[in-house]
Amino acid sequence: MRIRQMAFSSKLKAHKNILTLETLKFICEYLVDQNAQQAALRIGIPPTYASRYGQWLKKRPMVVAAMERELDKNEIRQLRKSIVDIESQMDICKSILGLQEY
Repeated sequence: MRIRQMAFSSKLKAHKNILTLETLKFICEYLVDQNAQQAALRIGIPPTYASRYGQWLKKRPMVVAAMERELDKNEIRQLRKSIVDIESQMDICKSILGLQEY
């Protein structure tokens, strides 16, 4: 039996419901001023692509669902703290794996 490899577009579709650190950062930043381009810039997207990428992220089902919730300042603060914790853990993992330059 031969196993077919997934096409790139199929992989994108399969991963559309996975919460990535980048998407989480975007959600947090988008809540600040409801500006997709500025949120994309603040999470480190190059200015050349920020507008287009921000609009693309804003339309993702997970981001839309997050925006529909009314988050208070305490919940936003918890999100920001969680992002810092995740980044710290990612740095530890990179160090263990010898991937500091990535």
